[in-house]
Amino acid sequence: MNALGVDVSRWQRTIDWKTLRTVGVSFAIIKASQGVTISDGLLHAHFSGARQAGLVTGVFHWVDPTLPPTAQVDHFLKTCQGLDFDFAALDVEQHWQSWQEWARNQIVQRVPPERISRAAHEAAVAVRAATKKPVVIYTRPSFVQEYALPMLDWLPEWPLWLAYYPYPAGKVWTNWENLVNKHLPRIPGPKLPPGCSNWRFWQFSGDKFVLPGAVSPLDLNYFNGDEAELRAWVGQSGSAQDEISDSEKLTRLWQAHPELRQP
Repeated sequence: MNALGVDVSRWQRTIDWKTLRTVGVSFAIIKASQGVTISDGLLHAHFSGARQAGLVTGVFHWVDPTLPPTAQVDHFLKTCQGLDFDFAALDVEQHWQSWQEWARNQIVQRVPPERISRAAHEAAVAVRAATKKPVVIYTRPSFVQEYALPMLDWLPEWPLWLAYYPYPAGKVWTNWENLVNKHLPRIPGPKLPPGCSNWRFWQFSGDKFVLPGAVSPLDLNYFNGDEAELRAWVGQSGSAQDEISDSEKLTRLWQAHPELRQP
């Protein structure tokens, strides 16, 4: 079974990390920074909570292709100073020059595809060299094909975190038991960019599901492997808690917290 995880930022203001761990969430990917000046205000709170709950914990940076990659990496590393994260991710999904145009949903000025590709690749190489930890690339196959085709020259060589949502539009308020029994993806994985043969993480829900443990929607993710394989990938050995199956974790949750059974 694929390990289940969440990715979060300042938009998820309140999270009960112990509840998420109890229901079988294995990892968290937490926003750290963006561009050269923006740091997520809840990075340290989310990181501490996820770590204390025993989750594998990654951090991510939003790559702004209009800004120098080296300065962005410096900002990311400074923001994450003192955090012993397990892996890093670079969010590559910006194709607009102007945030004002983006806010109005009237994008006219687009970043050239070569510049998007170069910024992402240079940042990825620099983060991997500086941290000596796994670095994954977050993107959408449709984004690469429409806005950043030159990424295909190097993307197959990197671990991928792909956004692909096999659901209709609209939010769903549910509980973890119903999520597992009714709402998890019925397909084996996301669509892949051309030339790429596999995925490492799959963001499969967007902000669709509102679940116990958080007051706002959670982005749900799979790791392409079970929790033991996830921990091996980041260089960890397993713990006694890792030997508990997902079904056993759910059983213990329902017995201990009947209030979580309510939609």
